[in-house]
Amino acid sequence: MNHKNVYIATSSVIALFLIATWLVSDREGEQDILVPVRNGKFEVLVMASGELEAQNSLKITAPEDAFRSAKVFQVKIADLVPEGTLVKKGDYVATLDKMEMSEKLRLAEAEVSKLRSQFTQSRLDTSLMLRTERNELMNWSYLVKEKEAALKASQFEAPAQVRQIQAELEKARRGYQQAQETYRIKQQQAVVKISETSQALGQEEFKYQEIKKLSESFVVNAPADGLVIYQRDWNGQKKSVGSFVSAWDAVVATLPDMQAMVSRTYVNEIDISKVKVGQIVKIKVDALPQNYFEGEVVSISNIGEQRLESQVKVFEVKVKLKTTHPALKPTMTTSNIITCEAVDSALFIPLDCLHNEQDNINYVYVKKANNIVRQQVRVGKSNENEIVILDGLQKNDVVYLSIPEKAKSSPLKKLSK
Repeated sequence: MNHKNVYIATSSVIALFLIATWLVSDREGEQDILVPVRNGKFEVLVMASGELEAQNSLKITAPEDAFRSAKVFQVKIADLVPEGTLVKKGDYVATLDKMEMSEKLRLAEAEVSKLRSQFTQSRLDTSLMLRTERNELMNWSYLVKEKEAALKASQFEAPAQVRQIQAELEKARRGYQQAQETYRIKQQQAVVKISETSQALGQEEFKYQEIKKLSESFVVNAPADGLVIYQRDWNGQKKSVGSFVSAWDAVVATLPDMQAMVSRTYVNEIDISKVKVGQIVKIKVDALPQNYFEGEVVSISNIGEQRLESQVKVFEVKVKLKTTHPALKPTMTTSNIITCEAVDSALFIPLDCLHNEQDNINYVYVKKANNIVRQQVRVGKSNENEIVILDGLQKNDVVYLSIPEKAKSSPLKKLSK
């Protein structure tokens, strides 16, 4: 073996020895963490993140009535001012896509033009037809007068000749009467036909005007002064360029009332039973980390929902802020601490100190002088980090945060009945 190999082998042994020594010394120096039993006010808290919104908002909408009259189901938003834009009444907010409306306007205009031609042609046809019928009526009238004159002049004619003239007169009178009836019927038919054509024309002209009016109203302006906040769709997504508005959901954006703000938050189904209307909430706004706001639970949803970012069912909870701040804006993220219950004086320990046996016996490891006691306890309310101890511990006791290695098999000291 050469000197180089000896050197490498010796170095390796020394390195392994140092690592082993470090591990042993670290293990021997390891100590269990002890925590004192705390005594004082205990609060049952539920924490949830949320988002600010105005309690009341003025809606900026597309023309709903025109949608229905023009039979337009939905229209795309072509342009929209940035969210957070301050606007005055009458200022520009959005433009809707006119492509579909332009096609509908073209079709409506063509239909109006066609019906106008039909209406004009119908009036001409009616005029010609009634003129023919009037001429026929006049011919029968002249014939009746002619036969009446002939009958008057035939008083000295033979009886057979007179009867012949009388028969011709009666025939002329019947023809004249039938011509009158025919003229009246055709006149009524003409009136009905022209009326129907006129009504159809009127309807199409009204539709054309409504589509034109709707098309002109595709530039949406602010109905009042305010801060533009995008409207959320049914799926929670904000409407933006490319989103659709319709007759049943024509809201493009909103102008919130900044004097009354609400934090919309979601509490999971495990904690929702603790939350009640009227409970006090401590609210922190991420954009204003130095400020805390007091709020109050004002509404709790009766139906849970599945949020995209959550794997469990959550319930919507609205918290109204009791004070406001000029820097608060809708859509700001909030952290909400809901005080569900408070006990003025209680003993409590961290949840990590509590252990369980046979699913119904709770116990902790207590340091008594130089001994470790596995002590049964009776527990009460809990929050995310701590739990109340009703029996089994005293004010000055100290408990282990984790299971001590030396006391894993210690006998359980049960509570006296």
